[in-house]
Amino acid sequence: MPKVIFHLKQRQIGKISSNRGFDLYRVIERMIADAGAETEWRVRDADIRIGTRQVTDSRFEDGNLHIIDDRHVYMPNVLNAAPAYLPGFWHLDPKGIRSLSSIGSRPFRSDMVPFQYAKRFYGRLQQNFKDQRRSRHGQEQEHTSLPAGAVAVFFQGSYPRETGATQFSDLGILHDVLDGAGDRAVLVKPHPLTADVESLSALLEIARQNSRVILTQANIHDILAVSCVSVSVNSGVAVEGFLHRTPAILYGSSDLHHMAETITRPGRFAAALERALACTGGYAQFMTWYFRRNCLEIGAPDLEQKIWEILAGAGFPRQRFASG
Repeated sequence: MPKVIFHLKQRQIGKISSNRGFDLYRVIERMIADAGAETEWRVRDADIRIGTRQVTDSRFEDGNLHIIDDRHVYMPNVLNAAPAYLPGFWHLDPKGIRSLSSIGSRPFRSDMVPFQYAKRFYGRLQQNFKDQRRSRHGQEQEHTSLPAGAVAVFFQGSYPRETGATQFSDLGILHDVLDGAGDRAVLVKPHPLTADVESLSALLEIARQNSRVILTQANIHDILAVSCVSVSVNSGVAVEGFLHRTPAILYGSSDLHHMAETITRPGRFAAALERALACTGGYAQFMTWYFRRNCLEIGAPDLEQKIWEILAGAGFPRQRFASG
């Protein structure tokens, strides 16, 4: 009988029962126990790095299902898991998580989702995140006054390049935006977890030389509420911007590309901005399609059914775990 083996960072082992960041794993653990099988927690192998897609050995050919936290391993008997862009929603995916999830290859049209249903779900997301000024990472609670109509650039550090999602650096994106943004103010927010001293020093120098650049640590919702567009490689700020009906421009591969402009070469920001500003609808339908149809929502009535469907797609249907 197979087991489900969870692969996590060393520091995460032992925190599973108390940390809300592992809600999905606890649900799967209970489901597998109810089916009559076992789960196991392991420290994720050191050679499974951010950009790892495959390994050359047979470590996953042991008859078990391996669920790897926060990675993009695309091999038989493996699923990747991580929180999606909004708290409470998860990816559980054979191809990868976030920018490399299977969602990116799925078609989307706004007429796939009934508007009244989308309106209710979208309204709930707005109440839970936009109206409460909540995000995945801690935010400034004081309201910040910022110039209206600005271009908001969100740095992401080296992670997108390490996954192969882009060739652009944060500073490279900023320079490209400045070349095509005209006289608009450009708000820049460094990533709260991955900002490095070298990039921050360079950013401060750019801001000193260019009065359009405003470095800010304001609450992300204060920034998105006044901005004409969000700019990142493939950040979750694009999703949070959609809650404000703020369009997005991305500088890398993403599973959000259906609702955004994507730039692959320098010098194309001005044209992408013009197209983005012409986007006037579809946010409710896209957010409903993305999160309700393609992610797992903790507490949703169909959560376990969706998990079993994903496990079955990986070759591990419920009956395979049945005892006796």
